[in-house]
Amino acid sequence: MKKNTVPLLREVSRKLVRELGLLNLDALPFKHLTQHWHTLIEIGKKPDINSSEIAALLLLSPSTTSRLITSLCKEDLVSAREGRLDRREKTLALTTKGQEALNYIDAFSDKKIQGAFAFLTEDEQTYILSAINLYANALEKSRKIGDQIKIHTLSTSRTLRRQVVAMIEDIQTHELGLNLPVGLNDSILKAERVYHYKNRTHFWYALDESGKIVGSIGLGFLEDGIGELKKFFVAKEYRRQGLGRRLFATLLKGAKRSGIKTVYLGTVEGLEDARRFYQKVGFSAIAQSTLPLSFSVCPLDTLFFGGQIHQLRV
Repeated sequence: MKKNTVPLLREVSRKLVRELGLLNLDALPFKHLTQHWHTLIEIGKKPDINSSEIAALLLLSPSTTSRLITSLCKEDLVSAREGRLDRREKTLALTTKGQEALNYIDAFSDKKIQGAFAFLTEDEQTYILSAINLYANALEKSRKIGDQIKIHTLSTSRTLRRQVVAMIEDIQTHELGLNLPVGLNDSILKAERVYHYKNRTHFWYALDESGKIVGSIGLGFLEDGIGELKKFFVAKEYRRQGLGRRLFATLLKGAKRSGIKTVYLGTVEGLEDARRFYQKVGFSAIAQSTLPLSFSVCPLDTLFFGGQIHQLRV
């Protein structure tokens, strides 16, 4: 990926939202926000759709979807009736007023698109439709992969712990080309000594839908209020898909709950993606000499970072 791809696409996406008028939907004759309109659109596509189906389509929580539907029913835009198979799951349909609202937003959207396409050739129109569809499908694939990965707290299973170590050592040796000292990752096998604090284990691993371990992160305890970020790894095929952020968010939550105020870490030189990530979430590079005495320096580490927990963010 080119260096400026993400910021450029982010900026173009924001411009699209603005030019399509999505920030002004609540100023239209039917005063509703984007999620209200999308709910009406899906009900219009499939009469007798239910709340669970809408939540899945709109990627919203059941409670949020329920509130949206309740609001639309109160305004007589949507009608609800008992389901044929399950009375508790109501089926939904547009009222006459709801259909009028849907017709209005369709006309509003059509006008925007037709106005833009008037400046494009047929080949350019075809290209845009293909590119947007390709991008939308890629976003969907990325989301689904993220949904399939679950993060768990390390258990006492020796087999599981060895699997975590195997995942880490595969990255260390085959990707990074490191010559590993004996016992480098034994802290995982002896997690109770390093990661157990205040009756909780502060080591987490990620599983994909096939049951393969694809990531890990741990919070070791050095002394009162001070922790060490350890064994932070993500399998190559899942990088740049948000798993690292999810693992770090899990660690942050555990650190705050256990009263950790400061976190330190060490890493090897040359891992530019890792360095950028640490700085992005709020860590600062520090000299080895400033590490607390309780910090046991790994012989492979050459770069060190520290951060106050209240300044770290995902």
